[in-house]
Amino acid sequence: MKKLLVTFAILLIFSSLQSGTLFVGLESSSPPTYSSDLTGFPSVSWTQHYNFDVSGAATTPDGTLYLCQGAFNTELFEAGINTTPTQLCTIQEDMSALAYGRNKLWGYSNYADPKGIYSITPTTGEVRLELDVYTGTGYRFFALAYNPADDLFYGYTEYGDSGLYSIDMDTGVMTKLVDTIPASNGQGRGMALGDNTVYLTATRGDDGIPYYAYDLSQGIGGNWEEFTNPYPDYHSTGGAAWIPDQSEVETFNQQNSFYQIAPNPFFDKTNISFKLKKSARIILNVYNIKGQLVKSLINKNAEEGCYSIEWDGTNLNGKKVPAGIYFFQLILSSKSSIIKKAILLK
Repeated sequence: MKKLLVTFAILLIFSSLQSGTLFVGLESSSPPTYSSDLTGFPSVSWTQHYNFDVSGAATTPDGTLYLCQGAFNTELFEAGINTTPTQLCTIQEDMSALAYGRNKLWGYSNYADPKGIYSITPTTGEVRLELDVYTGTGYRFFALAYNPADDLFYGYTEYGDSGLYSIDMDTGVMTKLVDTIPASNGQGRGMALGDNTVYLTATRGDDGIPYYAYDLSQGIGGNWEEFTNPYPDYHSTGGAAWIPDQSEVETFNQQNSFYQIAPNPFFDKTNISFKLKKSARIILNVYNIKGQLVKSLINKNAEEGCYSIEWDGTNLNGKKVPAGIYFFQLILSSKSSIIKKAILLK
């Protein structure tokens, strides 16, 4: 229940999510890739791009795409939405899905021992097991994505107790949100996450099965909503990525050089540090796992420069708060925001 509150109460509060473009591809003899800004959802139009065999996809905040292909020997590529992919390396283990978060590339391996979520070094293909989410559960996340709004992975599994899950990147704790999609075989092999919504693609449908979307603000037990599949005649796995609106990315990057919390975890107090590249209205708030405001640390116009603000673990009334997970939202000029979490120990 606690993890559920982390996932959804925070999402409901923070509405400054980036818009963007959904990019999709299939692992099937190099069919074309497509993208859509989802205008007119659920009846969306798709723009065709280069032909490429895609088994997994992820994107960085600046719009760079990582694409992989191959099952037992996975090749990693770098691309843009309109730029022909360039091969980077052979990944040490197979990867069935890619995600990008915390300035790292991640993948889910279905054939490594153990199966699980690995971090990937794009330049060399070296991997490291970070989360064994298979042992004891049988969950195999062919579809995986990262949500910067709550610092969680989201994965879809057809194995074990199938459905959509949130996955804590630090502890591996998984929370089931909803059962499988209402399709004939319930399979989803590609995922992207943007605008507070999970987009499940590559739905293994050669019989006209649509794509599906899940609005995270529904919480547990909501409804999948179908939308237009650009590959109605293919029966394949594939990948998807959410490419954020670059004007929003640039707004934040222009104003913020870094944003860190240290120490983390902490006992009595911690420091939140950031650097403004230009003057901005800044707001820094602390929230608990229920999404309730714990304390407002700063709310003012600030000049460019470095800032370090201490939080002593007290609430609005000056009383010490209990141990647990807390979220720090930094808002710049009410146009962009970023959220980080920290753990208070006792």
